Amino acid sequence: MWLRAWAEHLRCGPHPLQQVRTVQRPRLKVLFPFLDINTVFDNVENSTLARILREGGIPPYLVSRVSSFLWEWSCTLVFQGAPGTPAAVKVGARQGSQISPLLFLLYAAPLHFRIPQGLMISYVDDLARTAVSHSYRCNIRCLQELFERLEAKALRLGVSLSIAKTEIIH
Repeated sequence: MWLRAWAEHLRCGPHPLQQVRTVQRPRLKVLFPFLDINTVFDNVENSTLARILREGGIPPYLVSRVSSFLWEWSCTLVFQGAPGTPAAVKVGARQGSQISPLLFLLYAAPLHFRIPQGLMISYVDDLARTAVSHSYRCNIRCLQELFERLEAKALRLGVSLSIAKTEIIH
């Protein structure tokens, strides 16, 4: 059911440009961290995605189709021209498939949650959040709490955030 609420928020929420203009008011301090999720497609775990889809109200026949798409593929490693033996791949989404980015977005949907004040933008494996208040100290506390919450949700999904790729604009 949260999936429908998330889609509704995307459809009816304030336009991002309007949100940016709101936080640009005089005397407000804004911190804008940009985060990156490590090894995006490699970490999509079939049973976790199936659970997320079921909890999101997706019909069972579609959950079954997605699960079979993720389970029914294999990989063959070739070393020095010698053919290898195909091995079943049990974790990850097929890179190059048109549906894999959508599956990852659904998989990562729990990382997209409302924040009290500010802006939240994402594009596949890149996340951007804002902290807005009258002081940078308050923003830093807010971002620390937000990051801890985000990191806990990412850990439950089996993904991690790349600290090395994190940038902050203030």
